[in-house]
Amino acid sequence: MSVESETLAEAARRFGEVIAAERMSTLAALEAERAAAIKIIAALRQENERRARASGGKFVLGFLIGTAIGVTAVNILVQKTSEESRVKLALNIGTARTRVSDRLRGAIEAGKRAAAAAEQELWEEYRKRIAGTDSNTPKRPPLY
Repeated sequence: MSVESETLAEAARRFGEVIAAERMSTLAALEAERAAAIKIIAALRQENERRARASGGKFVLGFLIGTAIGVTAVNILVQKTSEESRVKLALNIGTARTRVSDRLRGAIEAGKRAAAAAEQELWEEYRKRIAGTDSNTPKRPPLY
């Protein structure tokens, strides 16, 4: 080997070492960045869970307070004795029963009228066929 070849080989070896060292430092830096990103994501998840727990408790508390205020307002605005409430409820139920029974009676009567009309129509058709006046019905020859 000549001096030039040895110099070139030495330069290539050193260049390879520099590249390997650079690659290792890059990999180490990337690993450090990855670890930092994982820590940030974990911290963000913990903060999100903390906020969710805090907001859920606030919602439930607000819902309960709103319900209590609504019930109190209704009781104050609609103060009736239990007897008045029972009488009003009984009247409403009686009225509803009357309306339903009236509608049912009307429907039954309409059904009866429709059945009677259909029966009359069938009798008329039967009488026409017996008399032989129905043009659609072929006349039968007499049986001897």
